[in-house]
Amino acid sequence: AVVSTQSTGNDVIMIIIEKLVKIDVDISNSPPENTDDLFLFDKDSLRASEAETSEKLDVLLSDFILYMKENSSSSDTAPSLWCKVLLLSFNSHILKAHIPSNVPFVMFYFFNIHPDLRTVFLDYFWSVFADKNQPAVIRVSGMIYLTSFVNRSASVSKADFHNIMMVISNWCQSYIENNDTLTVKCNHTVFYAACQSLFYMFCYRHKEIFCSSGYKLFLDKIDFYSIVYCKLNPLRHCSPYILGMFNKLTSLYEIVTCQVVIERNSRMLLSSIQQFSNEDYPFKQCLLKSLCRFIEPCFRDMECSTEIGFRKYKISENFEDWDHVISDVSIALSPDFQSMSVGK
Repeated sequence: AVVSTQSTGNDVIMIIIEKLVKIDVDISNSPPENTDDLFLFDKDSLRASEAETSEKLDVLLSDFILYMKENSSSSDTAPSLWCKVLLLSFNSHILKAHIPSNVPFVMFYFFNIHPDLRTVFLDYFWSVFADKNQPAVIRVSGMIYLTSFVNRSASVSKADFHNIMMVISNWCQSYIENNDTLTVKCNHTVFYAACQSLFYMFCYRHKEIFCSSGYKLFLDKIDFYSIVYCKLNPLRHCSPYILGMFNKLTSLYEIVTCQVVIERNSRMLLSSIQQFSNEDYPFKQCLLKSLCRFIEPCFRDMECSTEIGFRKYKISENFEDWDHVISDVSIALSPDFQSMSVGK
């Protein structure tokens, strides 16, 4: 029988998603490959069990997406009803869990096949982050989901991207004004998460910024200089991977000089400093084969302009690979553009 997305149907869908999240988290939290305290037989058995569970999850998620795709387009009101139940499920079962690797792609896919509702998804993430009544860990989770969706989803337009960067930058500027004179020993976790997300968005979709005629004014408003050089020192808490990207691009485009701050931070004791990892961001890659067939058409890879057109790059975790992206950007820059300085 076809389950209605109203009343009891909503509850059934939420229960299904809850069960899928539990399976997904169990797979994500499985022991690493180099666990030394397991016998070889136990390791092999464990890997076989994980592979079998992953295959089952792949089938379940694919079937759920097919059902969702069909039923969310069955009437004019169906997309809004599905949007509501998916956000309820996300809030109840995904947001507060250790970030599952695969189930969030259900929401990713839904808001790509119903792009008119994508702003609802984006507004939801921002409201979670901006809610001072939420624990810091939940606010940070809202920000990293927002960032990853903006970076990876093909449905998020350039206008949306610019607007979100501006909103995050304005929030950061306001936070600096209210907290820059306070002791750095206070907990500024939410601020550091917002700064890193702003840096990450810029790195991932920088080509779209510089393809716009008003990029100078836009970057002046973003004002990376005041964020990078504020007393709260967000670069000190930034993922080394994202910091490396941001440093290279801002230096290349002559937006702001990060190297001075980076070298100063390198001389400081970092043992007690919290650094966010780029591993924390969801939607990085889809590893389930059947699920991937749904996600790939909706997925945005990094693009860098070159003299011969556009090359697509899937961001690698290897710094050396990033050098190729920077090299291609350098080739594309004109002499006039290279001499232009944006910011302070």
